[in-house]
This record gives sequence, structure tokens and C-alpha cells, in this order.
Amino acid sequence: MKITSLFNRGFAKVRKYLEKVKKTLGSKSLVKLLGASLIEDGSMRAKCTTAGIDYEYALRKLEEVAKVDLIEVVKELVGEHKVQLSIDDTLNEKYYAEAAWVSAHMTQFFYSRKDKTYIPAHQILVATIRDLETNEVYLIHLEIYLPQKVVNILKQEGKPVQFRTKIEIAIELIEKVRRRLNVSSIAFDSWYVNRRTLLPGVVSELKASARVTEGGRSVPVAEFPEGEFSVTYLGVPIKLIVVNNYKGCGRRYFFTTDLTMTSEEVITTWENRWDVETVIRDLKVLGLRSSSFKSVVKILGYMKLVGLVVNFLHILKYELGSHLGVKALSRYLKNVYGYFLDYKKLFRLR
Repeated sequence: MKITSLFNRGFAKVRKYLEKVKKTLGSKSLVKLLGASLIEDGSMRAKCTTAGIDYEYALRKLEEVAKVDLIEVVKELVGEHKVQLSIDDTLNEKYYAEAAWVSAHMTQFFYSRKDKTYIPAHQILVATIRDLETNEVYLIHLEIYLPQKVVNILKQEGKPVQFRTKIEIAIELIEKVRRRLNVSSIAFDSWYVNRRTLLPGVVSELKASARVTEGGRSVPVAEFPEGEFSVTYLGVPIKLIVVNNYKGCGRRYFFTTDLTMTSEEVITTWENRWDVETVIRDLKVLGLRSSSFKSVVKILGYMKLVGLVVNFLHILKYELGSHLGVKALSRYLKNVYGYFLDYKKLFRLR
């Protein structure tokens, strides 16, 4: 394929996304940095070298990227289509961050089973949507959050920080997304389930120790046989679906606050929750952990830069009808554009 032809083949969604991103970023340098990020998954310095941008200048520009509203960018793609919102959190490991239990830029030490040692990391909340008409998945939110103990340490050091639980962040996010997109269902794992998150359209699962109310009696969910049941949990009516051997993983207790959903719809929605896990993996393989900065705003800006790249590669995959992962697509773009130092054509900067 000729290097000038990839985006001259009627890829309307790719062009729409790029135009929205260029308008949102507002800076040709940032667009060049984004183009370089598509083919360079190394550190921020490596991306700047590829883009031909001064590193210190790019660091300042990351503060602008931190303000990018991913929901607004993606809204151009899904319009009024019904979407499923999925929420989860992860650790963004920083293997060469400052060696402090809580650093000035808010990395914290967490025990890594993989590395069998304590690793500096940020805790980040991630949200995705699935367009239920096209089955396309997009990243719409990234946010660093801090546990209470970390906030206390930072306050003792005189740093101005505000504590919000990940439940509070998730609830605020759900409200914001519902105002702007046509959300038909929301999925998250059992760690997010409490009275405040039992909102309309929620699909999740209960732990085996959970108790529900049936016929005025408080009953452990573990006592229910396989099947579908109308019960109340924390004062909210739910539909409980008990599956004895879910994909070889033992008994599972799925539920929804939408009493009109069938068991099949509940389980499908739950399984679609894996979208957010896939996007988290994509973020990491495309360099989320490759750079660390002393400013939390710059860290968030870099995270969103990688997020914009992930969404672009997802769109490209859908438009091509490809089954390649984002890493393979990134390598493909590098072969087509990078080796010719012609990535600028990707964004029509000439």
C-alpha cells in the first residue's frame, strides 16, 4: 500500500476522529506528538525525537493535553447510539519513579506479585463505552485517584490534596456520562457495589458472602440454587442470576437493577465489561508506563495522549475490519509511515 493512500480510502470515522482531535488539541505541535506516539511506544523523549519537538516544550504542552475531554472526542463517533459504560481501576507501574513510599508526584508503593517486590505506581480509574449498534469500544475517561492513607501522608507534608473514594469518582463519572451520551447499561465489578452505586441500568455481581432480601427474609446468595430470582439488595430491587459453573470458574452471582433485562442480556452485559480490561492492556502496551513526571498534571496529560492513540488504533481496526491488536497496528503504521519519516501525512500536516 502506498504511504499516501491509507487514509484516502473513505475511512470516514478515522477522518472524523482526527479532525476532532486536531480541533481539541489546537496545537500543530501536539498533533505531531500524537502522530509520533502512534509509531513510537517508548518514552516521552523518544516520542519527541520522532516528532522533532523540543522535550521541554512538549512537557509544557502535556498540561494542555491533561484538559482534553475524552468523552467529547468520542461523542463525535457514537452520536445518539445506545452505549454500555464499563468502569474499572488499575495500577500504572512506574519502575523508575522516585523511591519514596509516597512521592511528590503521588506515586505510591504497591506489592507486585509478578515482580515479587514493591513497585511505585499510580492508581488510575478507567472507563470505556461500547457502542451497542456497532460493537465498537472506546476509552472515555482516565483519572488518578488516591487512597485515604496516601492523602493523609501528603497533607502531613503540606501538599494540597482532596480525598475522594473511587466510588465517589465513579458515581460522578456515571452522572457526567449519562448527561452527554445515551447510556443504556453500566457494568463494574463487585468492588464498586454499594448502596450508592445501585443506579438504574447497573449490571454487576455479588460476592458469595452477600445477603439479599427475599419474601421479607435475609438470605445469603450462596443458598440460592441456579436460576433467576427477584430479590432486594441494600433496599434496591434487583434481578439475581445464579450460575453454578460459569466458564469453569465456579458459582457466580450476577445481578441487574434493570428488572426488564433477561438473564442472557445480563450475562452479555457483564461479559462486555471485559472491554475496559482490554483497553487497560492496550494503554500499557502502548507506553503508559514508559514515562514518569514530577507533575501530576503532566502525568495525566501523558496518560491522555496514550489514550487518544488507543482510540485511534481502535477506530483504524474497525475501519480495516482487522483482528490485529493495537501493538500490531502500531507496528504496521511504523512500517508504512515511520520508516519513511512520513508520519505527518497521517495527520495531513503538509
